Parts: sequence; C-alpha cells; structure tokens
Amino acid sequence: MTAIRTARTTAVAGAVLAMSLGGLVTAGPAHAATPPGPLAAKQALSQYTSDNAEVQKRKYEGDAKGGDSERNNCNFYTGFWTARANLRWDHTSAPRTGTINNHQACGTSKGYMYVKAGGAWKKRWTSVKWTSRAWCADFAKYAWYWGKADVSGLNAAADSFRAYGKAHHTWHSKAQVKAGGYRPAPGDVVSYDDNGDGRADHVGVLTSYSSSRKAYHSVEGNTSLERLTYKKSQSATAGRVIGYTTPKAR
Repeated sequence: MTAIRTARTTAVAGAVLAMSLGGLVTAGPAHAATPPGPLAAKQALSQYTSDNAEVQKRKYEGDAKGGDSERNNCNFYTGFWTARANLRWDHTSAPRTGTINNHQACGTSKGYMYVKAGGAWKKRWTSVKWTSRAWCADFAKYAWYWGKADVSGLNAAADSFRAYGKAHHTWHSKAQVKAGGYRPAPGDVVSYDDNGDGRADHVGVLTSYSSSRKAYHSVEGNTSLERLTYKKSQSATAGRVIGYTTPKAR
C-alpha cells in the first residue's frame, strides 16, 4: 500500500468511531464548506465497522438480534425512512414482515432520529422498527443524509441516484472514468445495472478510490449476501457499473 493510499485509509478510519452511531459528531468548530462526500463515506464505513451493539445489528437482515439467518429484507435503514415519527419520514410504508420467502416478523433496534419532543424536533437515540423492502438505496441515502448531503429527490429505488446525478449535474458515466475525465471519490454512489436496461438496480457508497488501479472500496446494503457488505478493490469500469453520483451539500 502506498503512503498516499495509507493516508487516505487512515483519514477515513480515524473518523469512524465518531460517526458510528448515525450522525454523532464530535464537538469542534463548524466548517460550512466541508463537502458531504468524505462525511458520507465515513458514515457508510462506520455502519460496517462500529463496535456499538445496536449498530452491529444493522449489518444483518431479520429480527435485529445481530444474527445472519433470517434474510427476509427486514432492515434498520428502511425502518428509519418509513418511521412516521421521524422528521425525515419518506412518506412511504414497508411491511413489518419479510418480503422474500421468509415471512418472519421484523425486529426493532435503536438509532438516532429527529423526533418531536416538547413541540420541537430533537435528535434522540430511540427505537426504530425495522421494515422490509429492497434496501440498498435506503442505506446509501442514510449515509448521505448523516453526511450532510442533499437527499431531496432520492427514494427507495436504486435508479433514483442516477436521476439525482443527472438533475444536479453530478452524474459521471463509466465512459468518463475510462477516459480519465472523472475520478470517483469517497461518498460517491456507484450504480450497477445487472439486467442490461441502462437503469440502476443496485447501488453502493464508495469509501476509498485508487486512481492508479481504477478500483474502489465500498459499503453496500442488500447485496447477494442479504446483508451490509464491505467490498474491496472493485473495478471502477467493471461491466455492471454504469456510473457514479456525487452528493450535493444541503
């Protein structure tokens, strides 16, 4: 590993503990100009590496007991976005039982949400009822939200990130990466097309990128393992990759 790559990895890992609980930030001076990409990358990685017991449960689908046996699409991140008590409720609903072959009831775990308290919206560490649907986009949107990115226009559809990028002029095609016209960055959302229709059907959040190898590391929800997965050394121009979306600051 080169000194540059080591420094980048250390920079991301160094902030993981502070971000691991979902938007928990250490005290310090405000930096309004800080771009959301690095913050989103740290948030995504922290969801995978945190040693907090409640956050560890989020890696797995099911009953929120921290196991990997249910695989029924029940997950924390969809629960966050579909919680009506949440300031950021996405105005959709999702089942409280599994949506694949396993119809076991979804679980409950704790996390941060802004909820109404004393007539004002306040950040609280509170119970989040897990709900069930394909959740790769819900995870990526969560990382962006707590990374201080603008998430307006995003929804539970993976392709909403491609549409967001085009609307905000932050979409970068695989062809641009191949030609050297764009270098993917931490916090970018990578879009995959697995059925060849030109639309994204899966997304992940980049946590690091090597320009010399044109390869990235990412954290992705609802993978083929039916869990949160940390992927290493993925080719930035692989066949299923269609492009990258950079978050805008809110």
